[in-house]
Amino acid sequence: MVQKKTCAAVCALAAACALVLGVVAMGAAVTLTFEFTDLDPHAGQTMFLRVVDAATFVEVARLRVPEIPAGAFQIDVSPLETGASYQVDYFIDGNGNGAYDAPPTDEARRFFLSDVQASGAINVVHDATLTDIDWPPFIDGVVSPGEYRHTMTDPVTGISVFWQNDGTLLHIGLVSPGTGWVGIGFGPVDLMQGADILIAAVSDGVLTIQDQFGVAQTVHRLDSQGNVIQAAGIEADGATTVEFSLFLASGDPADNALVPGQTVGVILALHTNSDSFTSRHTARSTTAITLDEGV
Repeated sequence: MVQKKTCAAVCALAAACALVLGVVAMGAAVTLTFEFTDLDPHAGQTMFLRVVDAATFVEVARLRVPEIPAGAFQIDVSPLETGASYQVDYFIDGNGNGAYDAPPTDEARRFFLSDVQASGAINVVHDATLTDIDWPPFIDGVVSPGEYRHTMTDPVTGISVFWQNDGTLLHIGLVSPGTGWVGIGFGPVDLMQGADILIAAVSDGVLTIQDQFGVAQTVHRLDSQGNVIQAAGIEADGATTVEFSLFLASGDPADNALVPGQTVGVILALHTNSDSFTSRHTARSTTAITLDEGV
């Protein structure tokens, strides 16, 4: 069971306020202060930053600095976990469109922090080295316009599917025109058989999501190795929105290994008002999506 995330105010700037988009507590409280320098040419521009657990690929913090206040400033990020290692991605919105564009349009960088043991300051070197960080969607249960690179709406079920991937992870958003469960299956061989199925429902503000697999044409069972990395969902205005991230290749025998650039057969299903995963679908359809080549 995954409970819907809430935003937590954990970012402070020395000379300006940053909007905190989301933070997930993971363990003992550790605060890291990222000290940026030599950003004078970018004063007034917007910066986006995220912190990812390097072992689990779970995004633990995402921040937006509306305007870089000066050439030198600080961002405090907490709570992080003692003993954990982190990947830190950030970019400066060079063209002011509010979205990520690969360098050189936006200046993007990535660095790693190994075995964090205590709170402290990290000097962020602002040099000429740029990296395409392939900024992913924010898994918060809300699909914002332009958040995903790809989208389609299935005419049979009415489910809107949003997706984006890099070379390792697949990010999915589903918007169902109902308040019951919604599901998607990847790589079916014959009806449900052989499909890697994710089914989710939101009840009283709490998201429940299960990793299942199709064992026969009309039978699917719970996967003992749940491989959802991160998920969130909300129910509002008669619709259900679910977002989650998966490994393209989890190594689980019950999962289909997905390949960047591949066109994947997809099952879509929903129940209009029941959150019970044993309730037969109200509508079902089969379609396909094409994955990005990956970075």
